[in-house]
Amino acid sequence: MAQHARAKYVLRLSAALAALVLLFGAAADLAAAESPGNGSASISAAPSVSARSAVIIDATTGALLYAKNPDLVLPPASLTKIITLHIAYEEIAAGRLSPDELVEIDKNDCSPVIPYGSSLMYLHPKMKVSVRDLMLGAAVVSGNDAAYSIARRISGSNEAFAERMTKEVRDLGFDKMTFVEPSGLSEFNLVTARQYALFCRKYLELHPQALTELHSVKSIEFPRAEHAAPGFVPDGTIIQYNRNPLIFSYDGADGLKTGYIIEVGFNMAATAKRGGTRFIVVTLGGTGGGSQRTKDTTRLLDWGFKNFQTASIDPGALPAPRAWFGAQRAVSLATASPNAVTLPQGKVSGLSQRVVAPAYVDAPIKKGQKIGQIIYSVGGADLKPIDLVAAADVPRGNFFRRIWDGILKFFTVGFRKK
Repeated sequence: MAQHARAKYVLRLSAALAALVLLFGAAADLAAAESPGNGSASISAAPSVSARSAVIIDATTGALLYAKNPDLVLPPASLTKIITLHIAYEEIAAGRLSPDELVEIDKNDCSPVIPYGSSLMYLHPKMKVSVRDLMLGAAVVSGNDAAYSIARRISGSNEAFAERMTKEVRDLGFDKMTFVEPSGLSEFNLVTARQYALFCRKYLELHPQALTELHSVKSIEFPRAEHAAPGFVPDGTIIQYNRNPLIFSYDGADGLKTGYIIEVGFNMAATAKRGGTRFIVVTLGGTGGGSQRTKDTTRLLDWGFKNFQTASIDPGALPAPRAWFGAQRAVSLATASPNAVTLPQGKVSGLSQRVVAPAYVDAPIKKGQKIGQIIYSVGGADLKPIDLVAAADVPRGNFFRRIWDGILKFFTVGFRKK
């Protein structure tokens, strides 16, 4: 009887999932979908995974499509390095760091201070290595020494850098992510699969070049002749290959990172794009070795591409409502989030869109202030709207502008109401 009841539950849950994705698009939070079931005509049964925690999200809309224990707090292992790389990119964007800058390697950022059996790009004390090479070392071969060297260059120490890591992710809204060092060696770095996947989405939004510059690079050659240092002369070049097997074999895969730590097991964050659809998968606490981790991630990506797609309609020129009493006559609008929705496969042909915005709005208007919406519909059912917001501040105009607009508004709006 218990098995029969569970089967009925799975069928009901599966049908509910299809409806939620269809009706709520990017807002559909399917955290209850530990196993999305097998009773829906639109969405096939999700695969089982060995990982203790797993999610798949639409990278464009943020829609959560599958979740297994998504809020379980676990050590990310080397997935930590994505936050380290995010901060490096932020420093480069701010002009405080250059990819070509040479960093002198500190002895405390090399083996044996860093365990030799851990992932290394094989830095040596007094080497001078470019920031670009260090970022590649952290991203491609998961070099703990590379992560330490980046952290020391930016913040002076691992401890100070870890404080910044935690602050950065908290400022982005990820309150369950905490870091104590930049490489992932510590089990006291903590994330959840849900928040880490959403962080990866933000990372790709902020640094889209990271996929081609770092995460899809298949190998690095290091050390090279220019990396000679006192007491060390490179004896040939070592070719090290990317630790992410999907970029070699999975259609559309171009990042992000693998990790392992004995306290939790095998972790992975992966992304792949086909056509206009990109998914992000995060698995934490996998068992069965690296091959099982790859199978789990591949199955989730396969399931995502089989069942869902990202869709968008170009709304054309957005309306520019009249700004009464403003220093400018009109307010330009922009989307607050990507103009896209996540749909089950096969539903795109029935997708329609309408733009709703007022003809008039009163100044002052703040940048980011919600003014209108883009509303997608399928089969007469509205999906979650995409907010239209002010693209820039519109301050109040001078005294004469306000008086004149008051008169115009009275005759324009007042008489219309009558």
